[in-house]
Amino acid sequence: MDITFLLNGEVVSLTGVSPTMTLLDWLRETRHLTGTKEGCNEGDCGACSVMISDDQGHRALNGCILFLPQINGKSVTTVEGLSAPDGSLHPVQQTMIDHHGSQCGFCTPGFAVTMATDHLNGATDHDTQLAGNLCRCTGYAPIIRAAKAAEAAPVPAHLRNLKLPDGLKSSGGPAQPDGGGQPPATSRPTTTDELARWYADHPDATLIAGATDVGLWVTKQFRDLGPVVFLNQIPDLRGITDGGDHWRIGAATT
Repeated sequence: MDITFLLNGEVVSLTGVSPTMTLLDWLRETRHLTGTKEGCNEGDCGACSVMISDDQGHRALNGCILFLPQINGKSVTTVEGLSAPDGSLHPVQQTMIDHHGSQCGFCTPGFAVTMATDHLNGATDHDTQLAGNLCRCTGYAPIIRAAKAAEAAPVPAHLRNLKLPDGLKSSGGPAQPDGGGQPPATSRPTTTDELARWYADHPDATLIAGATDVGLWVTKQFRDLGPVVFLNQIPDLRGITDGGDHWRIGAATT
């Protein structure tokens, strides 16, 4: 499977991607961007938080259970991409220093990425927004103070347009091997009709939406999933519709 995405503002194209290689493993082992940490490796602690940006907005997600094909056509910002090209710190990085929001530092990159995502979205309900990030030594009070102190700061210019150009969403630039093996049968349909045709030929395939459960089958149980199909690029599987006497909830609705 081939994918193209933005990584800290740089267009990256990969070919022959193993469909169950996690974004976290690729960042650390292939790109050597080790600021993103592996903590629980099951989507609970937030040490692996990365900012994912697309047409639906900006979200802080767990890189440890996010498979590479799920980021196709999106923008990925890691902790290394928060500071400006000239080295100027992101406002949340500076306020974390000013308010002593870091002690051992292991969780700090994940907190900084989540805080930068909230800052970009203008979110100020910090207790809620940071609920997915765990800190075991600093305590949350200085971290919350740091988030509040950064609220009024302007969004850095390099984070204002985190979108892959439309012409590159399916391909772009010379491809790079991702370091994985030959992938099994894999599909990334864009319509339910495409999904139905492919699934009829691969009835034993694993359907992957958010991967919040399937991700653990790989990271904790080391399963070989065999054929897989990703549902995250099918628009009519998302959203909730009020039909008057019924509700229609798409199977890929968050």
